[in-house]
Amino acid sequence: MLKKGIDGLFLFFELRKCSILFVILSKDISFIRKIFVLGLIIFTVSYLVFGELRTKYINVELNKNEIIVKRFFGLKAERYRVSDIEGWKYSLLPSRGGTYEYLYLYKNNKKQIKISEFYHKNYKQLKSEIQAQYKSLGYEKFSYLDELKEIFI
Repeated sequence: MLKKGIDGLFLFFELRKCSILFVILSKDISFIRKIFVLGLIIFTVSYLVFGELRTKYINVELNKNEIIVKRFFGLKAERYRVSDIEGWKYSLLPSRGGTYEYLYLYKNNKKQIKISEFYHKNYKQLKSEIQAQYKSLGYEKFSYLDELKEIFI
């Protein structure tokens, strides 16, 4: 009988611990919200910096022997030899403002340069020069998942 009393008392304290933990967690819901909002802010900033600025907001110079791509407002420059570029593909991105075209230049079967009609004022001029100089590899369906993967690659 004494053992059952101890077991009952033990169960009472365990339930009491759980209810105290529940009260503590319910009071810290604002803490959980803060963590969620902080995570959302970190994701958004990393998407903007590593996704949009690094891959789309670029300066492209087409020369006779090379393509120069300046990223991060010109702080990082990459040079590609014309002979290394295999070709180009295009993609269409529908949005509220209309449909925008993307042009991808490939090297070793990987997207190296992404030119956007939305970000580049002289997109049509760049596209016509690229079409004249490089082989068309066709159409590529736009994928938000691929865009997300490219942010961190």
